[in-house]
Amino acid sequence: MTQGFSVHIKNNQVDLKSFSPKYSYDSVVISTSEFDIVLEGLILNKKKLLKDRNEVDFRNFIIVSYLRSGWKIIKELEGEFRGCIWDKRTQQVFVFTNPTSTQRVFYATINDEFFADSDLVRLSQTLRAQGNSLQPDITSIYQLLAIGNLLEDRTPILNVNKVLDSELLEINCNTLNLKRIVYFDVNNISYYRQSQNNALDQIHEIFTEGIKMEYEKDLELDGSHLALLSGGLDSRMAMMYAVKNDFDIDCALCFSQKGYFDETISRQIASDYHISYEFVALDKGSFLKKIDELTRISEGTSLYTGGVHVSYALDQLQFDGFSIFHGGAIGDGILGGFNSEPGRKAPSQYKIIANPSFLPKIQADLDQIFKNYEREEIFLLKNLAYNRTVLGAQVLQQKAYLISPFMTKDFIQFSVSLPESWKYKHQFYLRWLLKHCREASKYSWERTLMKPNAQWKIPFGEKYLKGAYNAFYGKILRKPEKTSMYPYQYYYDSDLSIQRYYQQYFDENLDRLQDYPELQQEIARLFSSDIFYYKCQAIDILSIFKLYF
Repeated sequence: MTQGFSVHIKNNQVDLKSFSPKYSYDSVVISTSEFDIVLEGLILNKKKLLKDRNEVDFRNFIIVSYLRSGWKIIKELEGEFRGCIWDKRTQQVFVFTNPTSTQRVFYATINDEFFADSDLVRLSQTLRAQGNSLQPDITSIYQLLAIGNLLEDRTPILNVNKVLDSELLEINCNTLNLKRIVYFDVNNISYYRQSQNNALDQIHEIFTEGIKMEYEKDLELDGSHLALLSGGLDSRMAMMYAVKNDFDIDCALCFSQKGYFDETISRQIASDYHISYEFVALDKGSFLKKIDELTRISEGTSLYTGGVHVSYALDQLQFDGFSIFHGGAIGDGILGGFNSEPGRKAPSQYKIIANPSFLPKIQADLDQIFKNYEREEIFLLKNLAYNRTVLGAQVLQQKAYLISPFMTKDFIQFSVSLPESWKYKHQFYLRWLLKHCREASKYSWERTLMKPNAQWKIPFGEKYLKGAYNAFYGKILRKPEKTSMYPYQYYYDSDLSIQRYYQQYFDENLDRLQDYPELQQEIARLFSSDIFYYKCQAIDILSIFKLYF
């Protein structure tokens, strides 16, 4: 896959480098006497942009558009992209990422020098090569322990930040003054004013256009159609909409513990739709040993276990000839999962705290972050969806880009505009499904173990049916492998080789924290827990120190 770019500004001199292969999706590298542009990624609406401007060459489109509109050209782009512009006329550099920040960019201003890189590890190496010492950001470390991922623009490295979603940095090459510009602002989206029935029709149209855009991109790239499919609603909605719009799915991919509902439900759907089906069994959990590999991919911004099973599935994948993973990322969250009450509510600790024992370490910082948001769902969209959920996408990107119709600008804008009372408990989601994709209700939902064809089934299934199932298999039959898509605790408890591997990793790396005795003691205490998640938290911090410090 693509390798990104870096930029270094020192003494009014700009060094802009691209590491991307020459022919990689829609990436372009442009160098003229007036400006240099590095744009990396997959532009879903490229064909439409060229048609609307009567252009045939994307590189020329970028040049003409920049001459006319400047950096605002990025407002027109849809998809997975990031880049850098060096305007030699104005002595400005612009660094940007896409609206969901799945394409990460990091930056730092140190000793009158500006650095930016699409790879945090490479940036850390550059900083060290320039004679800068790297220190851990202790608040970030405790965020990882309390939450499981970093919030806002934090990284594990002190004074190094991440470019936020929909953000463009404007850097003056002479003064290094930095201005942060938001080019797609979800904070100021007005509430929807029409009827809910109109909204159901509009979201259907927006979702349909998103599906068409991503599958037509497959055709443009001459790739096969590979759709991720599980027992959830998001992936089935995305795949069924593709089928409804006459796209032939070449393969449906599922990965989970063998025999779990994600497999049985998705296998039935694929069979009924006569779609070739590939299943990767996550049994036994040998992939849990891929600690450093996943920390390298996450760059230390979220717990490695959030993507380690995805990495294993990618390694085992047999289907080939595709350019895009078609999925349903963040649909559940943006259509109700981020709403803890049926009304406008300020952010709280809802959904984010993974280990409450570390909350006091970050409480003051967390309270300051909360002050930046008026709506809970916007905070969670930016800090769970864009800062945690996307780890799976970044793992898959080792092979191909992951695209979700729930993550287009139009869909995000529309979903955010809907009143919280509509989305609460997924009421609007279910009404949309039943009105425009009723076929999705014919199959059980892994979350409730019931068919999603009535509103009452959601709370009932979650609280009683799924709870009873987990209690029966987990506590009575003592078969925890039956209770999760990836039962990590079961894998660890039942495999001595995993236990030995983790103990050895801990023993070999604990001394890396010797300059931080309080943290070292807390990590040792965490690892001594019988709860595997806590052990992973301890190992994650050691892996981050091993990677950077």
